[in-house]
Amino acid sequence: MRRFLSRMLPIFAFLACAHAASQKDNSCKPGMTQVMILGTYHMNNPGQDKYNLKADDVLTAQKQKEIDEVLDRLQRFRPSKIAVEGQYNQSIWTSRYADYIAGKHELGRNEIEQIGFKLAKRLNHSTIYPVDYQMWMDGRVPAEIAPPVKPPKPAPASSSADNQARPDWVVQGDEVLKKSTVLEYLRFANSEEAKRPDHASYLDMLLPDETDAPYGQADEVTNWYKRNIRILTNINRVADLSNDRILLLIGSGHLTILSDLVRQTNYYCLVDVEDYLK
Repeated sequence: MRRFLSRMLPIFAFLACAHAASQKDNSCKPGMTQVMILGTYHMNNPGQDKYNLKADDVLTAQKQKEIDEVLDRLQRFRPSKIAVEGQYNQSIWTSRYADYIAGKHELGRNEIEQIGFKLAKRLNHSTIYPVDYQMWMDGRVPAEIAPPVKPPKPAPASSSADNQARPDWVVQGDEVLKKSTVLEYLRFANSEEAKRPDHASYLDMLLPDETDAPYGQADEVTNWYKRNIRILTNINRVADLSNDRILLLIGSGHLTILSDLVRQTNYYCLVDVEDYLK
């Protein structure tokens, strides 16, 4: 009997978690499309953000095992569509995903592939849905920063030499990433502890500064909101509002704005990703 119970305990635990998540989802009103947002870090270290974390190689056997832990939990949400931080209406990611499920593409380090592609394949999805509106905070879009025009220079990834110039919340994120599994870091990145100072750093840009432009930094923040509003618009373009459960994978800096926008619509119900990362 003890042996039977020891075998059944993991199953009972899984069913309890699934039931709890289902109960949370059931709080959505009838007719509202469920949206869950997973804030991620950039696993391939592209170095394009204002502050950049240095991620370990996710192609190692250990990191692949850790990513599987994340996928096991996200799969319980049963998304009908997976939206990713790729440029809307461009085929690079959809073509790459098609090649992947056909056995013609080896996955790279980008979180779109490591989480989005893998989860979509597990769920037998025929495609993924890029919804980003790519633009820099100065208002330029990729076509306007192509060579020979250089993109804005981001802050470097952390090191002992530059930690003093980086805000405490960025240094904290670095330290958590170094010590955590992928799942543990995503729990942190999607927590209020991490989201609040990240978003507050944009609002700090509204404080008076010494530049000649009276609204220079405020205009940059306006562009940040503009990008996120256009991302939501693109989600609306791919969503079936009568029959979808959408999982959005996007950089964690977008979490506060996009979560607020989704929560305040008349047609979406925001599902708490933290319930699925437990």
